[in-house]
Amino acid sequence: MAKRMISLIIPLFNERENILRYPSDLFPVVEKIGIECSESFEYLMIDDGSSDDTFQLISDFAANRPEVRVFHHGKNSGMGTAIRTGIKQVQGELIITLDSDLTFRPEDIRKLIAAYRRTGADCISGSPYLEPGLLEEVTPFRLLMSRSVNLLYRILLGGNISCVSPIFRLYRREIFDEITISSRNFEINAEIISKLLLKKKHVVEVPVPLLRRRHGTSKIRITKEIRNYLSLLSRIFMTKYFHRGWT
Repeated sequence: MAKRMISLIIPLFNERENILRYPSDLFPVVEKIGIECSESFEYLMIDDGSSDDTFQLISDFAANRPEVRVFHHGKNSGMGTAIRTGIKQVQGELIITLDSDLTFRPEDIRKLIAAYRRTGADCISGSPYLEPGLLEEVTPFRLLMSRSVNLLYRILLGGNISCVSPIFRLYRREIFDEITISSRNFEINAEIISKLLLKKKHVVEVPVPLLRRRHGTSKIRITKEIRNYLSLLSRIFMTKYFHRGWT
C-alpha cells in the first residue's frame, strides 16, 4: 500500500536562527513520525520577502532534500499570503500548517494525525486551551490578547471550539475547494476555521502546548492585527446573522 503524502506548509520571514534548528529539531522528528505512522511528508517552505538569508538557507535544504520545496515572495506580504501560496502548491491529500519558530512542537504532529485517523474530521486543530499547563511559557500580555480574541470568536461562532487563532492544524486538502481564503496576515487561521464552522464542517481540537519563541522576534504588529481581527469578526457577524456573502 502506497504511503499517503502530507504537505507541511511553513511560512517564513527573517527566521535565520530558527531555520538553523531544522536539521535537529524539525526534519528528524517529522521523519520519525513518517516511519511510525506510515506517512510521507513534503515540506513547502515559503520565504515571504525576507531581508536576511532565510531564502538561501531553505534553498540549501531543498538542494539536499527532494522533499523540500521552496517558494519565494519578492516582498513581504504577510503570513496569510504565504500560507495561501502553499495551499495552491500542495501535492498531499492532507495539509499541516506549522509556524517557522517551532513554538508548536513538530512532535505533536503525531496528535494531529492520530485524531484525523480516529475521526476523519475536515480539520484537526491544535489548542493550548484544552488542558492546564499548556500555556506556561506564554507571556501575560500575549496570553491576554489571545484569550480576548478567542473569546470573541467563540461567542460569534458558537460550538465547542476553544481556540481559533493558532496556525498548528491538519486539513483535508479538499476543503479548500469549498472555501475561498483572502486574509493576508495572521488572522488567516481564524478566517479558515470560521468559514469551516459556518459551513458546518467537522472540526476537532487536540491539546498541544504553545512554547515561547527561542530565537528572533515575533512578526505580529499588535495594532494592525487587532484591526484585522475586528474586520474578520464583523464579516462573521454579517454572514451568520444577516446571511450576507463574505466580502
